[in-house]
Amino acid sequence: MAREYILSVRDEARLAAWHHQVQARKDQGRGVGPCITISREFGCQAYPLAAELARRLGEPWVVVDREILEEVAKASGFSMEQIEKSRDTPPALKAIFAMFLDNSHAEETQLFEHLQRAIRKFAGAGHCIVVGSGGVFATRGMRNSFHLRLVAPLPFRVAKIMKSHQLEEQQAADFVSLHQKQRDDFVARLAGERLDDPLRFHLVLNNGFFSPEQMAVIVEHGLQQLRGSD
Repeated sequence: MAREYILSVRDEARLAAWHHQVQARKDQGRGVGPCITISREFGCQAYPLAAELARRLGEPWVVVDREILEEVAKASGFSMEQIEKSRDTPPALKAIFAMFLDNSHAEETQLFEHLQRAIRKFAGAGHCIVVGSGGVFATRGMRNSFHLRLVAPLPFRVAKIMKSHQLEEQQAADFVSLHQKQRDDFVARLAGERLDDPLRFHLVLNNGFFSPEQMAVIVEHGLQQLRGSD
């Protein structure tokens, strides 16, 4: 059976253009461009920021988001559904769920390692913005990486979730709390570290003070100061 692709025509064109241009840079001996990773507290505006950064930085920059990782996962024999279920499932239930799969890919450590490898491939090509998915861990030690962390007061994040998910305030607060804990636990189990350590990042921004457009200006300037114009 043929695989079904979920990427839009526009996203496919953007990926194709990115791949062509980064390969051309490599052939010309121009070196690898930078990779930006964005980590965030749940409810922060990581994707709007990534989109604005890609717009400001221009071609060949591309945002490596959930949809792109979905395709990478499919091509490698995984599914994002497996990955998400593994992330949200208590470890005690993993062995039970693994019984219903054709292989051992349900193990969260393997799924996490798969995502890390995929992210490193993108980062190794450069000119990409990786949102979440442990990008800061996957690219650790890569000299072309620039790590960004978004934080914001809880009321700000709750308000964003109320609007995006059409929830009442208490429902949104519970939603934020649940997903933040799941993410923190997931990273702690697999990476053995915490994401809230500011020393892990080149830049930590309070999304409650800055819009995605304002943050993009700050990040672009910080990247230029760290690496110089590319």
